[in-house]
Amino acid sequence: MCIVFKAAAVALAAALLTGCVGSGAGLDANGNPIGSAPASPPPLTPDFQSIQDNVFTPICTRCHSGADAPEGLQLDAAHSYALLVGVPSAEVPAQLRVKPGDPGDSYLIQKLQGSGGIVGAQTPFGGPYLPQSTIDVIAQWISAGAAPPAGAAAPGMLAVTATMPMDRSAMNAPLTTIAVALNQPPDVSYLNAAVRLQSLGDSTSGIAVAIAPAEGNANTVLLTPVAPLPPGSYRVTLRGGDAWALTAVGGDALPADYSFTFNVDAP
Repeated sequence: MCIVFKAAAVALAAALLTGCVGSGAGLDANGNPIGSAPASPPPLTPDFQSIQDNVFTPICTRCHSGADAPEGLQLDAAHSYALLVGVPSAEVPAQLRVKPGDPGDSYLIQKLQGSGGIVGAQTPFGGPYLPQSTIDVIAQWISAGAAPPAGAAAPGMLAVTATMPMDRSAMNAPLTTIAVALNQPPDVSYLNAAVRLQSLGDSTSGIAVAIAPAEGNANTVLLTPVAPLPPGSYRVTLRGGDAWALTAVGGDALPADYSFTFNVDAP
């Protein structure tokens, strides 16, 4: 009788063990169903969202984010397109960071490849550098016109979404370009009256600037001082809330004044 009881107990334990861990039938050595492929990220494609998700966010934002982003270039998803497309490089102002339709003349491609004529080091700084196959995909996006990500949310009332320099940040002298990104394209007829650059050392008068939308990126406005800004403290003000307010192409006006300040430091 004792023998019968022990045999039953062993059988019960075996059944419980099998029920907990399974027999392993139909699984490979890693516990996945036989014949199933492991999950892998989607391949890089020549569109901005894919480039943002696979290159800028995981690789570039290790340096290019926040107030200390090199040359004021933030490459997180909230700022990258606005500060890349049609915006002059801070290192080589004669070249656009991304020139729509022309990857060969886009400073971004030159920095990624470590081409002759760049200022500073190849990027990503210190490596590992992007494979040429990845750079080629980014170049394809630029060749096709450097379109923004598809399916952007409805813009809502006119608002500032990014600036370069950031509010209360610093850039090295001489500063040749200031960028202001909006959530809608501005009506260019309002720009000269609604946008003002001042030196905080002489706030009674404005600094003469040329103001125009970025090439291929109508939501970003570029302020180009007639002379590069020397070391000092500055403020940019966008007028809002009255008849002279900055106004979008669709008619929405900036609801209140918007301003940001920054320093230009000696190099």
